[in-house]
Amino acid sequence: MVRVTRRFITEEARDAFALVQRLDPSDEEITQFIRDHYAHVDLEENQIFQIFELLVGRDPQFENNRNVPQFRNLVADDPVLNPQPQPPVEQQQQPPVDPQPQQPPVRQRNMAAAAQFVDDPFKGNINPGTSDGAKLYLKATASTKEDDKIEINITSAQKFVDMVTKDTNNFGWGSLVRAIPFDVAGATKNLLIEHRDIDFAMIKKQAYKTWGNHQADFDTIVPENQELEELDPAAIEAHRVPFYRRVRSRMIAKRIIGYLKLSDWEHLKNKSSKFTWSGHGDEEMDGPTILWVLLQTCNPSTRVGVSELKEDIRGATSAKFGHDIQKLTDFVSSKYREIREKGQTHEDIILDLFNAFKTVPNPDFEAHVRDERKLWELGGEKDVDQIISEALVIYNNAITANRWQTKDPKDAKILALQTQVEQLVGLHQQSLKANTTQAPQTNRSTPRQQFTEIADWRMKKGQEQLDRDGKTWFWCPHHKMEGKYNGLYVTHKPEDHGEWQKRKDERNAKKRKPKEEQSNSGPHKSEDGSNKLVISDSLKAALMTHMDISPEQIDAMVRDADDSEDF
Repeated sequence: MVRVTRRFITEEARDAFALVQRLDPSDEEITQFIRDHYAHVDLEENQIFQIFELLVGRDPQFENNRNVPQFRNLVADDPVLNPQPQPPVEQQQQPPVDPQPQQPPVRQRNMAAAAQFVDDPFKGNINPGTSDGAKLYLKATASTKEDDKIEINITSAQKFVDMVTKDTNNFGWGSLVRAIPFDVAGATKNLLIEHRDIDFAMIKKQAYKTWGNHQADFDTIVPENQELEELDPAAIEAHRVPFYRRVRSRMIAKRIIGYLKLSDWEHLKNKSSKFTWSGHGDEEMDGPTILWVLLQTCNPSTRVGVSELKEDIRGATSAKFGHDIQKLTDFVSSKYREIREKGQTHEDIILDLFNAFKTVPNPDFEAHVRDERKLWELGGEKDVDQIISEALVIYNNAITANRWQTKDPKDAKILALQTQVEQLVGLHQQSLKANTTQAPQTNRSTPRQQFTEIADWRMKKGQEQLDRDGKTWFWCPHHKMEGKYNGLYVTHKPEDHGEWQKRKDERNAKKRKPKEEQSNSGPHKSEDGSNKLVISDSLKAALMTHMDISPEQIDAMVRDADDSEDF
């Protein structure tokens, strides 16, 4: 007989045995594991005993304190482990020498079904009666820190669902939380996102199989009383699967109760008749039923959650992510994925994505987005992933070539103030009434003065329409100044030029009314006596202090606001 050495025990065998050990197997079960694992090798009984010693580090101790020789006899008597040669036919037909009937050989329980090979201990069967099982059970049922406990209401509903979802993933509760039996055909519902489709009768059917009758199916009539079925997993192998199911249900119940503040726990106990099962001197709480009761209490609306996710997408801007397109698109993609996971849709996702890209202050990227959006608006087929992928190509290429440059972040502050400043324009026009006579204005009468207030880019025709500085500009050929420009980018469409001119003429007419009819409120008049909009020193100081804007930027902002009123 060849002696088995440590080299014979491969790393694969040790890893497989480590998984079996989590089940706290008996010595008989370990023997069966060795038999199954080395079924392809013709091992003698002593070699199996040697493998046992190498794996466990001790001699086997069977039931009734069997000693080592008895173990060897057990293996020798097992026709599967140690088949004996058959005697000749004529000998088989002769009566046995020993008239006493022999006892049938002792057989070990087949471990093939009991052994589990899982990559996460929480996905396997957990027996709190064992050392390893107790550790897993205590970890899964640990109470939440007092500061992290929540009050169950509509405001905290989404947080509550998020907490249960995380624990369901971490502790292997999916079979009891995400697969509530729904009909006789075997359809199921996810309690976390479809709780409104699950009534108490459905959740009680699942609880009945856990606590009342482990052999029940969807057609089984569930009695009114919630009486515990007695299980004996130590003696009856068929009771072990329902035993492990009960362990998971207890884990869910204890963990969720650990989330709750005292007031919510007292409120939950008032509904204990829904989730408590009693019998044989014991009381058990069904975890999924507790979850269902709490979800009915806070009633988190899937649509409300989706509405918040859509608002998050609409509020995404480049500045919030430091003009990093990868981070911006990751944020939008994650929110869009959550919407779809909730079984909802977001029809405006492409429009919202383009709007988010529109806030990127990079000329090359702006041009790309403008072109892509125009193609999409004209009926081009684009999906979210394709738009994001193409945007990332532009961004990554620019980063690689060191061409990714964005405008001064202060520009964003200027744009944020632009609306407020434009409101001052209205006051400015009123102040003109208090500082003019019936005579025509002279402050903008000279071509040179008006020309100096128009940016160069507005006088050079490119596209018919463009977005810049937070506005949409149109090329209007009706604006002309000899020797200066023949057409101009303005904020009105060319076909609306006549209406715009009419409004402008009406404003100018009002400016020529007598002083006594005018209001004295409004911005200051400029030092040279012209009617240009002037920011007061106090407002300018406030902008410089709180918004970190330079005097030059303020002056440019005022010029732009004044100019936008006329063009």
